[in-house]
Amino acid sequence: MNDQPKVAIIVLNWNGLGDTLECIESVLDQEYNNFFIIVVDNGSTDDSPAIIHERYPFITILKNENNTGFSLGNNSGMKKAFELGADYVWLLNNDTIVEADTLTRLVNTSAGLPDVGMISPTIYYYDQRDTIQFCGSYIDWERKCIIKMDDFIGFPNGHDVSLWGTALLIKKEIIEKIGFLNEKYFAYHEDEEYSMRVARAGYKSMVEPQAKIYHKNSRSTGSNDAPLQVFLRSRNIFFLWMNNLKRNERGSYIRNYLAHIISYGGLLKGKNLPDSVSACLDGMWCAIRGIGGPRNPAIKTPRTLKLVMNFFISWHPYFWANLIRGNVSGIYFDMKYTLNSFSALR
Repeated sequence: MNDQPKVAIIVLNWNGLGDTLECIESVLDQEYNNFFIIVVDNGSTDDSPAIIHERYPFITILKNENNTGFSLGNNSGMKKAFELGADYVWLLNNDTIVEADTLTRLVNTSAGLPDVGMISPTIYYYDQRDTIQFCGSYIDWERKCIIKMDDFIGFPNGHDVSLWGTALLIKKEIIEKIGFLNEKYFAYHEDEEYSMRVARAGYKSMVEPQAKIYHKNSRSTGSNDAPLQVFLRSRNIFFLWMNNLKRNERGSYIRNYLAHIISYGGLLKGKNLPDSVSACLDGMWCAIRGIGGPRNPAIKTPRTLKLVMNFFISWHPYFWANLIRGNVSGIYFDMKYTLNSFSALR
């Protein structure tokens, strides 16, 4: 009889057959014995489900007609996992590969710490195997931000940890207690929202330094500046904090959020990415209206609001952002930089 906890490894696929096959091959080389794989296919058009089934008939495949996003897709996989008797679920991005001892290290660490609700391996870049991409973030409730750490040195004590959903091992009891991922988010920031719920439930989240995976990064949504990713990030960061703040804190956060959108839009405009600027503003508009789920191309920022925001974004965005935040020193340094820039042109 196997005394190891039963782990369901959930791999979400959307037209990423090559990445998914490479991920599965690395998973099958795990030294951990008591696991099974569920591939959730989000409406792929590259014949992924049939090819995966032909190569790996023992893998459970769930097929969605449409792209249901990270949250709903993984939720459907988790529900199936518990039907099949899983003690843990390991949400694993299809654009990752894992080392042979990764799952063993995660389960052993988690099982030995009852107060740890979920755990992540250290995430390295796929094409830079010695460079850490993610080793944990911490939630700064006072400043209303999540701070990503670059290494394990100096990680502050006493702060709630936030984890990425890239390779997230979660105990069944946690999901039974706080529920599944928030499907309103579709993708991005839902892992941070879940980390907040874990913390509020009295559990800890952590990164296991000795467990390693390698991540190709944003294969399904494009680069960090791609319009879809910009839209989702711009919208969901608003959901994240507005749903986790006290009523008397929300007014000041809205000001900070608008400043963030102006700064973000200014950055994208500086990179000459007009479609991404529009996506940023559309994300803001959907955030304010509370519209979640996938991006709906029919929902656009009203013309007048778009003109106003484009003015702030186009003309010295960091001045306006600091002004909205009430950051006097930021305004001073921004103006000083501008004056120095004009002087240099003479």
